[in-house]
Amino acid sequence: MQEDTKKKQAAFWLEYSQHLSNAIRYVEALSAAEKAVALDPTNTEAWYVKGTCLAMLKRQQEALADFEHALSLNPTYVPAWDGKAWVLGILGRKAEALAAINRALELDPDYFAAQKRKERLEAL
Repeated sequence: MQEDTKKKQAAFWLEYSQHLSNAIRYVEALSAAEKAVALDPTNTEAWYVKGTCLAMLKRQQEALADFEHALSLNPTYVPAWDGKAWVLGILGRKAEALAAINRALELDPDYFAAQKRKERLEAL
């Protein structure tokens, strides 16, 4: 299959995954995100969405690995820093979570989800 076709198909599965996730259908959303990653393993957003699905399914270690993979592809992808902080917070790793959320806010001080997550982490 041509690379361009794969990227288009990956984009379709990624969008479908997000719709399923919004409908609280996380198992199906994860499956769609996995298809997106398989078709385009360099897609930072696909790895992030896959990590989010895993976190919603309470598979934090796998989610953390996917957020870290997304960041290895694009170290300035703010949603992945926020996702990493989210999962680290769930795992009780407050200092690491704060470091990740601070990095997200360095990159984008106006990222609302990160601002709220930092407030929650500091309150722990």
